[in-house]
Amino acid sequence: MSKIVITGAADGIGKALAAAYAAAGHDVIGVDVDVDRAAQTQSEIGERLSFVIADLSDADEVQRTADEIGDRVDVVIHNAGINEVGYFADTNPARQQKVIAINLTAPMLLTRHLLARGTLAGTGSVVFVSSLSRYVSYPGASVYAATKDGLASYARSLSVEYPQIHVLTVYPGPTRTEHARRYSPDNSKEDKRMTPEDLAARIVRAVDDRQRVLIPGAANWIFAILGRVAPALTDYAMKKTLLEKFEKPAEACEPVTE
Repeated sequence: MSKIVITGAADGIGKALAAAYAAAGHDVIGVDVDVDRAAQTQSEIGERLSFVIADLSDADEVQRTADEIGDRVDVVIHNAGINEVGYFADTNPARQQKVIAINLTAPMLLTRHLLARGTLAGTGSVVFVSSLSRYVSYPGASVYAATKDGLASYARSLSVEYPQIHVLTVYPGPTRTEHARRYSPDNSKEDKRMTPEDLAARIVRAVDDRQRVLIPGAANWIFAILGRVAPALTDYAMKKTLLEKFEKPAEACEPVTE
């Protein structure tokens, strides 16, 4: 029996991961800011799951989370993430700072606390949920893309610094979650997105197999390859399917001439 920590575990991918690990007989500590949703998820999954309620955008809360996790952890999955969408200069600066804090700073801080305290088991696993945007861009969510790219770069360097620890970076594409639904400008093809349960099962297998990289699903692999060999093509596709469906800022619609 292992002890698993999952951030953002009250819903979506995190909830599916918590359910998968709890069903396999592991003890799971979920970390989430949503008290009500965490309580609902805990009641659905059962006694194998407990929660630390914390706002991971606050460095003090991240430290408190590390304190409450306990003495030993076998797997840490950095899944929590938020987004802010729209044309970059037209989005809320405070919200963009929170995206950076939760998506990038918090995983680094929490990992540091666990490593410094020796909480992570000697041959344990650290999983970073990045994004397919690392390969194909994400116009209309440029700060989100930057955090996920930074997370992947951090994970790669961390794996060199601590070779005894298993580091897995996951690059999901569109997933059928409330998070994706909330931030996508077009949910008409939602049924084609990977389910969080499918993604969770793939992540669990990748941890067991001690994989270093997981791009889940053939379609995501193809898109990732195209993003490397034909970036103009994937940039165009992302522009058409995402960026152009966001409302353009006024200055983009009505250029000022002198």
